[in-house]
Amino acid sequence: MHAAGAFRRAIVIRGHGDRVVADLEDDFHRFGVTVTHDGHRVVRLEARAVRYPWATCLEAPAALAALEGTALSAHPAALFRQADPRLHCTHLFELAALALSQAARGDGARRFEAEVTDFQPGPPDGRHTARLFEDGVLVLEWRLAGDVITQPAEYAGRSAASFGSRALADFEPGQAERLMILRRAVQTARGRGMDVDAFPTAAAMGRRADCYSLQPANAARARRVIGSIREWPDRQSLLASVSSDSSS
Repeated sequence: MHAAGAFRRAIVIRGHGDRVVADLEDDFHRFGVTVTHDGHRVVRLEARAVRYPWATCLEAPAALAALEGTALSAHPAALFRQADPRLHCTHLFELAALALSQAARGDGARRFEAEVTDFQPGPPDGRHTARLFEDGVLVLEWRLAGDVITQPAEYAGRSAASFGSRALADFEPGQAERLMILRRAVQTARGRGMDVDAFPTAAAMGRRADCYSLQPANAARARRVIGSIREWPDRQSLLASVSSDSSS
C-alpha cells in the first residue's frame, strides 16, 4: 500500500510519416508500442515491456503482433472489434488503440496525464477525484464515490467501468480516447490500496481472466515482479525522458 497521494499515469504519442511511437508510464507499468503502417493498415506492430507487475507480461508484446494487418481508424474503439483485449495485456492493447488512432489522424504528437487521488474516508465507500490533462490542459475531471461518478452531471450515476468499448463507440474519437484513458486510470489506481507484492502469482489474486497474465494458461506461472512499483511526486515526472515532439 502507498501513503496518501495519487496514482499517476502519462501517455505520449508521436506520429510522423508511416510510424507512430507511443509510450506509457505509471505506478505499476512502463510500456511502449511502435506502429508502422502504409496509411491504411498496420504493417508492423512492435511492443516493449520495460517495467511490469507479472513475469508473464514480458510475453504480451509477442501476442500483440497478431494485430498486424489491422485497418487504421481514428476511433480507439475500432481495435476492440478486431481482437479480444482479454487475450492481451490491457495496457498495451489500449496503447496500441491510441497509436492506431494517431496513425489514422496523421502526423502529430500528444501527451496525456492522468491523476487519480487516493480514496478519502466517507460515505458510501470513499471519495476521490480523477483528472485527465491533454498537452497540459485539463480536459476531463470526475468526482467519484467509490467507482460511481458523482460529477460532472453528464456522467453522474455511471461507473468508470461503464465506459467499455461499446459505450466508447457512441462518442466522437477524441472524447472516446479521453474516456478510455481516464477509465483505465481509475481502475488501475485501485492497486494503490493493495499490498500487491504479497501475491506470489497472478492466480493468487483470484481475479477474472481479464488480461494476458490472468488467463488460465498463464496465471499460475505469472510470478510477481517484486519492486516494480514506483511513486511519482507529480505528473511531469513520468516519461520525463520522452520528448513529445519527436517520433524517435
